Amino acid sequence: MPGLPQRPPAHVNAQRSEKAFAALFSDDRWVLRPVTPDYGRDLEVELFEDGQATGILFGVQLKSIDKAPRKGRLSKPGIETSSLRYWQKLDYPLMVATYSVPASQFYARWAHSYDWHHKNHSGLCTDICTPGPKTVTFHYGVAHQLTLESVDKLSEQLQFFRAARTGALRHSPMPIRVDGENVDGHSVASTTKKLRKFTESCGWIRLAEPGEMAVSLTFTQSEIRAVLPGDMRSATLHLQKGIYSGPQGCSALAADALVALSHLFFELNGDNAAADLIMIAASNSHALVWSSFDLILKPRLLEARRLDAIEAIAKAHTRRLRDPLLS
Repeated sequence: MPGLPQRPPAHVNAQRSEKAFAALFSDDRWVLRPVTPDYGRDLEVELFEDGQATGILFGVQLKSIDKAPRKGRLSKPGIETSSLRYWQKLDYPLMVATYSVPASQFYARWAHSYDWHHKNHSGLCTDICTPGPKTVTFHYGVAHQLTLESVDKLSEQLQFFRAARTGALRHSPMPIRVDGENVDGHSVASTTKKLRKFTESCGWIRLAEPGEMAVSLTFTQSEIRAVLPGDMRSATLHLQKGIYSGPQGCSALAADALVALSHLFFELNGDNAAADLIMIAASNSHALVWSSFDLILKPRLLEARRLDAIEAIAKAHTRRLRDPLLS
């Protein structure tokens, strides 16, 4: 009727996304609470077990888009960089859930899975690597489709995150599963063997048993990624092509896997664990000598009063000056 208020399409899509999200979490294990005022969070979700609150929470930012996925992929542009930085500072995971209105399908990623890496930067990137634009785009793939089946796996992933975040997995070895590609001629099997040797005297990590939920440590030609189950926290170490091709390359590759894991421990407030891994890795690591790693590590090590680890990094830089292959 002319002259009367009309409902904007954005409001309609927002309500559709809220209803669709609630339907995915209709099981009695989940309690959804609106966050008011939201400040970049629409919902807070708590896991219940046998009717009892667990205190295990995650946040949700709901988005919608009038676009259907192509070949199972979807992109959501226009996410403010300031919001992303805020989400990544939260103590609990925050899910960025985007609803495709034409497909009636949710796609979801954790805010901490966003990698700040850019082509003009090498090394381990966190929010210290400031992107130029004020907004970023979240890219979703087939693995990011949010379904009843993936929601069913969330409880175990959240409990693993809680154990890692609060210390249960920092007072006993963190299970690690290694996979991926050969890097500069070094097989995953040989790198894993070196990694096992480095950690024999370390109580912070161990190789996972078959079927056990574990941190994924993945090697590709361009990166080493250490990822918590469900990608709730991750650390990505970007590699320079050919740097591991020398005779000590396999040892350096295994050491740099520890460097990536050390940053993951920092993300989980396991500062002593992170520092100990750096101590083990420093004498063999390439990443500690060719990346801008100091900008990320030293402030955390200073906060943890781990001057021994800072000294180990300084010795790694001295090694770089003596070795032309690392310059």
